Amino acid sequence: MALVIVVQSESQDILLAENDSLSMNDSLDKKVLKPINGALLDHEVEWLNWVSLQHCVTSDTALLNIRDFAEDEIPSLDTAELKQRMSLLNAASPMDLSWNPVVHSRIGFYSSKRRKHLGTMLGRAPAYFPIFEEALDRHDLPMELKYLPVVESGLNPTARSHAGARGLWQFMYATAKYQGLRIDSYIDERRDPYRSSEAACAFLSKLYKTYGDWYLALAAYNAGSGNVNRAIRRSGGKRSFWEIRFYLPRETRNYVPAFMAVVYLMEYHAEHNIYPINIQPPHALLDTVTVTEVLRFDQISQAAGIKQSDVAHLNPMYRLDVIPATVEHWPLVLPSAKIPAFLALQDSVSNFKPDLTPDIIFVQEPVTYRVKSGDVLGKIADRYGVSVRQLREWNDLSGSFIRIGQKLLIHANPKSY
Repeated sequence: MALVIVVQSESQDILLAENDSLSMNDSLDKKVLKPINGALLDHEVEWLNWVSLQHCVTSDTALLNIRDFAEDEIPSLDTAELKQRMSLLNAASPMDLSWNPVVHSRIGFYSSKRRKHLGTMLGRAPAYFPIFEEALDRHDLPMELKYLPVVESGLNPTARSHAGARGLWQFMYATAKYQGLRIDSYIDERRDPYRSSEAACAFLSKLYKTYGDWYLALAAYNAGSGNVNRAIRRSGGKRSFWEIRFYLPRETRNYVPAFMAVVYLMEYHAEHNIYPINIQPPHALLDTVTVTEVLRFDQISQAAGIKQSDVAHLNPMYRLDVIPATVEHWPLVLPSAKIPAFLALQDSVSNFKPDLTPDIIFVQEPVTYRVKSGDVLGKIADRYGVSVRQLREWNDLSGSFIRIGQKLLIHANPKSY
């Protein structure tokens, strides 16, 4: 039976036809391309098999290299073309995506110096963009904001900044708690694609309502509202990012231009000879089951027939490779094809090396500790049975300095005090 798929090109639909003699494991460069006006596959099983093998995205330059670039060629930037393409993006967005020299410079930098990085982002996009788009649509926000985590975290759920921000959307601890995200020794919802995206959309909505300008909102997202308000005052009350730009911290001055450059290059990557690298399985091939008891990732790996590292990759919010389903029930994300095997053994999963499963006791609300004379982080950490690293993370501390009277949030084990 022939395998058929339609690929959209600039000029026409293209039929991807696979002869009976070719197996589904053949790469796309072995396919035969023929222009048609046909439809996609009718047979669901064959379609899912093809999607599973090809991940809905291809890195085959024979299909993507629409301008016959040499393999390592870096196309020159044509200002007229950039202006035209950005005017098209601008016309389709509530955000201002019109060309300017600063953004042009960032496009030049990324398209020449960050090509591999952008290719990696294109490869990760199928796993995360559907999650972002659903949340943005629910909050009625511009879809272009799905590119913000590319700038923030490189689409890495476990990314951590030097200042202590975490996750795809790079929330600081205090901001994350303010947005209702849970952070403790076992759970960090900043690292969960679904929950962090919901929190990011709510936070961005609040910032936009405050400033009435998307780029001022993004500047506040990056540097904090205090820095933006200060820049507005120093500029004499200007209300445009470009007018207050040089009153902002250095990093934030380049933040919005970087975002605009990423929006452009993710949309027009092929025109700059940039293609997906290391394509991740798409969100559509994953599903969720509810876990009702404490399970370790190695137990899940054993039952589902999947590598433990893959379980960790798909479930990044669990910090210690354990799902702490004590009183609460928690989601487990697995490839759809692996869920039947897991469900078949669900009642016996916890029987695999049960002695390694930790006893988990949660404190739902953190303890507030006021620093006294003579206190140091090590002494406080010992008293509450936590680590200095945890104290720093919970309180956005970059070093060990604390002052008398300062309040510290501590997620302590109740046995410790």
